[in-house]
Amino acid sequence: MSKDLFASTKTKLTIASLDEGVEVKAQYNPKELQVDRSIPWAKPPATNKTSNTSQPGEIRLEFTGAEGRSMQVELLFDGYENGGQGVAQSISDLEKLASVRDAASTDEAKRRPHRCVVRWGDRGLPTFRCVIESLSVKYQMFSEDGLPLRATATVKLKEADVVNLAKKS
Repeated sequence: MSKDLFASTKTKLTIASLDEGVEVKAQYNPKELQVDRSIPWAKPPATNKTSNTSQPGEIRLEFTGAEGRSMQVELLFDGYENGGQGVAQSISDLEKLASVRDAASTDEAKRRPHRCVVRWGDRGLPTFRCVIESLSVKYQMFSEDGLPLRATATVKLKEADVVNLAKKS
């Protein structure tokens, strides 16, 4: 694939913090973006009881609640194509977005990872307010002195407008 194909795309996918000024802009836009929505259904508790009034062969389900969407995106960072400058800063910023902001803080909002927003232009895909659910980084190329020059980051995000710390019993 030619480098010129990527250069023609002006708007880059961005993952940014809603809490602080941390932002990661895709060096190359992903070839695909997966958005999933689970719709939870379950058998009612009475389904297995003998006094069940359903007809033979009839399957009963009940809706158990709404779930937010999830998104998965794979981002390629290539420092070799940019003159050997490495990919450490982009990966560090992703790690920062996925990490607890300040574990020792008395402010509950700082004792959790960042709330984020994913944007990719202003056409087609709406902004996606979320938290990072998982981050996996695969380093693929290194300089002679061990500087990571190419990395692929797989980011899994969960839709969230409001986030809190879990209450400990």
